[in-house]
Amino acid sequence: MSELSVRQLQARRRRLATGVADVEETMHGVLLSKGRRCSSAGCRCRRGVLHGPYWYLSIYDDGRSRTIYVPASVEPVVAERVAVTQRNDAALAEISQINLELLKRRALE
Repeated sequence: MSELSVRQLQARRRRLATGVADVEETMHGVLLSKGRRCSSAGCRCRRGVLHGPYWYLSIYDDGRSRTIYVPASVEPVVAERVAVTQRNDAALAEISQINLELLKRRALE
């Protein structure tokens, strides 16, 4: 970023800010797919063919890691919300870096 001018940094920050989207759709976490074993003694899952896949959202909440079951019917929605959040987080991190660079140059507005 040090090679960009103040004007270029400000323009990049503006573009990134307009790209932050769907704030109401934010969902932090990681979507995981897992197979499961049941309790039936003669089931195929005891021979290695697991049931599933089942979807879970892994989150960090109140100082603990938790997983929340995600029904297959809403998995695409959850996946998109997690992706939106990851894109927004990346944009906000870059905006922060730009602001730090502008602060170093004493060019904050």
